[in-house]
Amino acid sequence: MKNKYAADLLIFDLDGTLVDTRRDLANAVNYALRQLGKNEVEVDTVTGYVGDGVRKLLERALGHAAKTGLETAHRHFRSYYHEHIADFSQPYPGVREVLAHFARKQKAILTNKPQEFTEALLQRLDIRRHFAMVIGGQPNLKLKPDPEAVFKILHHFNLPASRVLIIGDGENDILAGQAAKIVTCAVAYGFRPEEKLRALQPDFVLAAPAELMNVVF
Repeated sequence: MKNKYAADLLIFDLDGTLVDTRRDLANAVNYALRQLGKNEVEVDTVTGYVGDGVRKLLERALGHAAKTGLETAHRHFRSYYHEHIADFSQPYPGVREVLAHFARKQKAILTNKPQEFTEALLQRLDIRRHFAMVIGGQPNLKLKPDPEAVFKILHHFNLPASRVLIIGDGENDILAGQAAKIVTCAVAYGFRPEEKLRALQPDFVLAAPAELMNVVF
């Protein structure tokens, strides 16, 4: 798809799409690892683990120790991250301008980040008001790439799939969008390598947040 797209609803991923959360996530993971007497991991390594929810993030960081230490690590992670969720996390350059530009469009958040952290981060960064609906990871709702939450959003706004665009930096965002038959937009500045995203053949690829203003009208 090369022409501009007339979307009625924009669905955004959060980590790696709207907000650079890498350092705070790595700090929380490493705090949990230290409490278990484990070696810390580099920020880039943690970044590669992000995308499938906190439990998967910690499982990957713990490796073989996940079988015995996951619940304890999860408890330490949650405690630390609640207090330090936005020590370093900030919207990517251009994100606030994009949200203001699309002030009259319906917008939603769909992320695998737990709901409690999603809401807290949006509030701390003063961007919650831009979104009519926010869906994070929660019990009884399948995570992306399952399209269940996308369908829930479509039903809430009573919109056909053809009028909705999902924007994300991960394979899960593109796969969920494609499964729901909505238009997909990958961002190449986030947590995943551009070539992995392009291999999924999204409808659009952005090199910077501001480019969305040239894609959607």
